[in-house]
Amino acid sequence: MEKPIRKTSLINLSVEEENLAVIPFAVLERRVGKRIGKIEIRGRKTLPDGTDASVLWQVQGNADLGLPTEQDLDIFVALGVLTYRNNFAKTVTFTGRELARILNISRVHGKFYQRLKLAMDRFIPLRFRALTAADRQEEVKWLNVFQEFSCFVDHSTGRFTGSVTWTDKVIQAMDSGFFRVLDSSTYMELDGITAKHLYRFLVVAFERTDMVVIDARRLASEHLGILNVPKYFSRLMQTLEPAFEQLVKSRVLGAWHIVSTPNWRIALHRHVAYTPESKKLLDHSTAMDEEALRSYCQKQLGSVGFTSTQVDTWCEPLRGWREFNLAQRAAKLVENLKELGVMPHVALSLVKRAFESGVASPSGRQFLEDATIAVELCQYKQSTGQSLRNAAGLVVKLIKDPQARERLVPKEFAESVRAQFRGQELSMERQHAEAEERQLIVEYEAYCRTVAQRALDNMPEATSETLRKEKVDFIQRSGSFEHAPASVIATEATELVLADLARREAPPFENWKLRRKAQQVVLPFDLTDTGD
Repeated sequence: MEKPIRKTSLINLSVEEENLAVIPFAVLERRVGKRIGKIEIRGRKTLPDGTDASVLWQVQGNADLGLPTEQDLDIFVALGVLTYRNNFAKTVTFTGRELARILNISRVHGKFYQRLKLAMDRFIPLRFRALTAADRQEEVKWLNVFQEFSCFVDHSTGRFTGSVTWTDKVIQAMDSGFFRVLDSSTYMELDGITAKHLYRFLVVAFERTDMVVIDARRLASEHLGILNVPKYFSRLMQTLEPAFEQLVKSRVLGAWHIVSTPNWRIALHRHVAYTPESKKLLDHSTAMDEEALRSYCQKQLGSVGFTSTQVDTWCEPLRGWREFNLAQRAAKLVENLKELGVMPHVALSLVKRAFESGVASPSGRQFLEDATIAVELCQYKQSTGQSLRNAAGLVVKLIKDPQARERLVPKEFAESVRAQFRGQELSMERQHAEAEERQLIVEYEAYCRTVAQRALDNMPEATSETLRKEKVDFIQRSGSFEHAPASVIATEATELVLADLARREAPPFENWKLRRKAQQVVLPFDLTDTGD
């Protein structure tokens, strides 16, 4: 039986630093026959300018305990969830029960805390770096992931409280939008480190393409943490196939195929129902925007005469710009009916039908369209001076009686009004999207200005003065401020310095937008944990 589609809850997303997300830093020890403390993996690295380069990833772990294990990776993903929910805070504090819920662990006891402590003993010394062909190893710095971990157990209550602190570089990268997201609920349902690494890989890969065609040896060594790749293709597939089937059941992978056995090539095709989590995040309309729209609709419906109980009941289930727009159209329809002479209580009872059947349902939309056609016809007759002794009676008859509407309304007129109705709806949606985009651009520019000003303020005075002098020289050579006072030239020079710093220090708009969307999703939730 096919697994039903489960809607991803955006509050269960887990974040990883963009480059760390492509490294299978957790290993299955029995694969290599010994505890392993470091690995080298060929792969790709995203550079600050958004391009990527071929690199050799070097990962080092605890000298005594080795690299993180599968259970440690589960905890890492759970900490990513907590970081996301805490709006990318550098230090994240949590209770034992809060962490256990993310890990799908029902009972919290001493062994759980020992497992957490052992995982963090491996994570604290974990560090990585990327070497290009031109790099000298001694010149490339290592990057640690976590700075520190602490925990406290109140023995009188048994309550456990822990906290982890990310290193500055990792949290700054994620906070600037350089992160990947995965659905922790899907991840926790997977069995085995191969399937879990495969999901981490596909989350990133399916952001760019619907189908991945890859050498199975490269998939295993670079992305799944299989350090000793079997000599035979059939033997490797015995390891990979169970992981593929798990991702098929999770509706992430739609199908997989062996493209060429001699060349070890396989194809992984995205499931038609799977949307990468980053896209879901970017497409998300914020709850704060919806609350503003809901409040506006409630005000409009209340102003035309509906009771507060009716208004609250009808507006509560509304979701998305389209549904709120239909509710606003219903309020406008009441006003139009009154203008045609329909008694207020009759107008309200007519439009009430749309809400009773669901204003956004097919029948609700159909009613609004039919009623709009009736109103438009009567308004047209009045505006063109046609004889219309009882406009109120006619419009009510046209709304209530489909046969009369079909007989009295010209087909071309009805089709024109329907097309206009839907065209206005699409136009308003487009305007809303454009307004949101413009607002984001304004916010981004303000953010870039803040980042640049902070960088300038933190710069040694001699360095900042050198930059300003370079810009003053540039302005004077250009001749554009030939007769301007020195103070104006100095101000313009500072602006040019800030513009350069913004381009250099601030993340690209798309990365900032992803980070902004994550913040908008998290803030409306109250995630305070009141129990252990």
